[in-house]
Formats: sequence, C-alpha cells, structure tokens
Amino acid sequence: MQLDDRLAAAVMDPAACLELRVPLVWKDRNSTLRAETVVHNSHGLPLILGAQVITAKPWKFTLYLSLYNTHIRRLDVNGSHRNKMGVRELWVERTHKHRFSDQYGDSEAYTPTDIPEIPLSDVTGEHYRSVFEAFCGECGIGLTHNYVWASPPVGMGSLTLDGEE
Repeated sequence: MQLDDRLAAAVMDPAACLELRVPLVWKDRNSTLRAETVVHNSHGLPLILGAQVITAKPWKFTLYLSLYNTHIRRLDVNGSHRNKMGVRELWVERTHKHRFSDQYGDSEAYTPTDIPEIPLSDVTGEHYRSVFEAFCGECGIGLTHNYVWASPPVGMGSLTLDGEE
C-alpha cells in the first residue's frame, strides 16, 4: 500500500483517534539519537512517530509521523534546506514543517507559528519535550496515561529512560 492524499487525510482526521500509548526509548545510532514508537489508531495502520537529534548539533531536532516509510508530517527544528518544488523558500537553521501531498510528497516545507523555539545553545530536555508535545498536538496524537517523556541523552554519556538530566 502507498500513502496518498486520501489516506493522509484519513490519518489526520480526528476520527482516526491517534494515541501514543507507550513511552519513548532513545537509541544511539552512531552520531544520532533516535526514538520511534507505534501510534495507535482506529484504522489499524502501522503509523510510526519518530524523533531524531544529531549529537554534535543538539539544537537540530526532527520529529515525524510516518506511514509506509513516508512522512505524513515532519518537523525540522533549526534545519536548513530549500524547497525543491512549489514555493522555493530557503531555511537556514530555521524551524519548518513538511506536510505530505500527492503533488510534492513531503518535499515542500513551510514556516510554522505553533512550535516552541529551541535555542542554538544550552538546549535542555524541557525544550525537546515542549516541541515534541506541540508536534503531537498538531498531528492530533493524544498522549495517554502511558506516555512518559524521556529526554534524548545528548551529552550525557549513557542512555536513560526516565528523562532526568
């Protein structure tokens, strides 16, 4: 099966009842910390909520909601690129969002107004948490009683699951 506008709209519809029911677990993947978890939904689709932090650049934080290895929504905090299609805006260490469409896939981005800022220095677990929860809200993902925030262990030397810094 492949993602298209109709399926993306069904996932983003409140009737999909998206919920995060399990805690995030961060894994060290060389120079990147990653967390992925299943998003429960009324359609029974294999939705994945993912997060990524580049350890050398902790101010660059990426979140995504994907289906069939395609991003339905993606948030790049302090990311840099130029749209290759559509509006050819350029982002240099600026936060931007991607929204899937049949026309552009997830390659066209726009500047959001609803995401908290992450500074380019002195990034804390609270910065990541506020952005993560805002992204979940934008995607309509409910945070159930099983949701427990765990900060990415950037610069901590070892992985933790409790989010304490």
